[in-house]
Amino acid sequence: MKFDLFSLVQKRDESWTDRLTYERIGENIKLAEQMGFETAWFAEHHFNNYSLCPSPLFPCLYFAGKFHKIRFGTSVLVLPLYEPARIVQEIAQADVLTNGRLVVGIGAGYQDYEFVRFRVQLAEAVDRTIEMLDIIELGLTQEHFTYKGKYYQLPETQIAVKPVQKPMPEIWVAGLMGAPKMQRRVVESGYVPFLTPAWNPVESIKKTRDAYDEFYRANGKDPATMPLSLMRFVHVTKDKAKARDAAERARYSSRVSLSLRLNYAKINGIYCEDMPAPNEPAIEQMEKNYLIGDAETVAERIVHDYEVMKHSHMAVNVQLGGVPQEGTMASLEAMGSHVIPMVQKELARRGAKFPAIRQKPMAAEYQRKAAE
Repeated sequence: MKFDLFSLVQKRDESWTDRLTYERIGENIKLAEQMGFETAWFAEHHFNNYSLCPSPLFPCLYFAGKFHKIRFGTSVLVLPLYEPARIVQEIAQADVLTNGRLVVGIGAGYQDYEFVRFRVQLAEAVDRTIEMLDIIELGLTQEHFTYKGKYYQLPETQIAVKPVQKPMPEIWVAGLMGAPKMQRRVVESGYVPFLTPAWNPVESIKKTRDAYDEFYRANGKDPATMPLSLMRFVHVTKDKAKARDAAERARYSSRVSLSLRLNYAKINGIYCEDMPAPNEPAIEQMEKNYLIGDAETVAERIVHDYEVMKHSHMAVNVQLGGVPQEGTMASLEAMGSHVIPMVQKELARRGAKFPAIRQKPMAAEYQRKAAE
């Protein structure tokens, strides 16, 4: 299993400057790179403290200039909020500037609060995302292309800057759990689904894994060949008080995410209120559902996650709700020094196998079939 670092870039403490928030993320990435993590991911959200990252390509490029082994990924580019002719060029440019270390995570988005301010209908998000993905694939893999979709049209166009990775950077897809059209696209192209159970047990998203398995079988593919990433909040500590504090901080982030998803958030300035969610789990259950505890406990839960989801990658979210930096660094150190070796040893004992990522952009083929 490969391990990644995920940064939501959340700011809960008003005493933290925006610059300090990013400096601490840089400290986390430095340690993660030393620990052998594969990719550092950055979220995209807008207009409040849930995330101070409106453009994930920016920190990917900034930190790629500081750290030279770890890959950098967008988790995610909320594609309906972009102009397609621009973002396809920026992806190519970013791959050049990172020297082929860019991973392109994409998604449709889920926060109406954001979409209203970009003057885009959330109800159109999935279909817009599919068209945007077409344009990204065509722009990065074809010498020139045209596009005529419902939402986007481009005359004959060529992208001057070409990505280092051939035919194009990897595509990972987050969310879209209830979007069969997108799930089919993921399966046909070999893209990597990116899932998270948030504060729920991992079993809550098993049905999504099952749906992908069915699409794989329907396309004549073995589901065991599907790469899959699971994002989990992790805090490694032996201290029970610190464990409960980490759970409460992660709960804040999950509450805010749900309030923005269901459109009942209350925002003061840029700060989202900590509002209990309908039917939320008890804090004791959340502490179990998140990966919180000593190294042995966290390792056991990661192995349990694998038995349920059979994922090939795990993205570690270490700093939600303003977890103090000292605790974040100690947790990340324990993750790299103790948890991951235990997990890898146990998975090897169980004979776990992890599929390679093999992708095939399909947009040009779809165009040819449509023209026949």
